[in-house]
This record gives sequence, C-alpha cells and structure tokens, in this order.
Amino acid sequence: MYRIEEIRGSLIEAVFPLMKELRTHLDQETFLRLVKEAQIRDDYRLVAVMRGDFCYGLMGYRILYDLAHGRHLYIDDLVVTKDMRSQGLGQMLLQHAREVAQKESCSGLRLCTGIENEGARRFYEENGWEARSLAFKLKL
Repeated sequence: MYRIEEIRGSLIEAVFPLMKELRTHLDQETFLRLVKEAQIRDDYRLVAVMRGDFCYGLMGYRILYDLAHGRHLYIDDLVVTKDMRSQGLGQMLLQHAREVAQKESCSGLRLCTGIENEGARRFYEENGWEARSLAFKLKL
C-alpha cells in the first residue's frame, strides 16, 4: 500500500537520488542547502509517495500569493521514479496537492514544466490541467 508522507529533517537527504532524476544539475550539498533555505523562507514542503521504506515519488510545493493568482498552491517539483511512471503515483501527488490547496483556502494550483518535456505536458493535460502561460527566464 502506498502512502504520502511529509519529508523533513534527515529524511531529506535520503530522497535526493529521486530528486536528482528531475533536477539533474543539483549535487546533494546544493540540494540540501536549497531545501533548507526554501523551507525557512517560503515554507517549502516536500512530500513523498512511500511504500515501506522506499520513496517512489516526490513533490515539493509552496503556498504563494500574487496579483495574477491570489493565494494559490505552487508545485515546484514533481517526480516519480522512472520505472514506476504510469502507475498512478503522480496522480496521487496531484490529488494530495489539490487537498492541501482546498484545506489552505487556495484559489487554485499552478506549476511550470519545460516546453521540451512532452511527457510531463501530456501527463498534466490528462489530469485536467490547462496550459495557460509561457514562462521566460534570464540567467544572471
């Protein structure tokens, strides 16, 4: 039986290998530093799909406020281990996000995915999400 569990403290280090599948540019030290800082500054939360002691999926999210969306839940990270995709685990994480957003009185949910990530785009669309904007970035 799969369960969703909040990941905190020393467990954060244990889930790094799965997050590395999504955030390939991160090393473990940078990952730990950024998670800690995001938790302090933005109340970043990290939840996992677990079965026994093994993590099969991860989702990082925050509650944000802005003029375009009001109070909303923003999903920063969502990854399911490659060999367990298309098994409903990503849907479990999205459902968890929806429940948290409703409990937190959010007006909606939001996330970004790479333009080139056709699999993720298809997954979100199949789960009722609409592509509504195009994000631009400028590296400094």
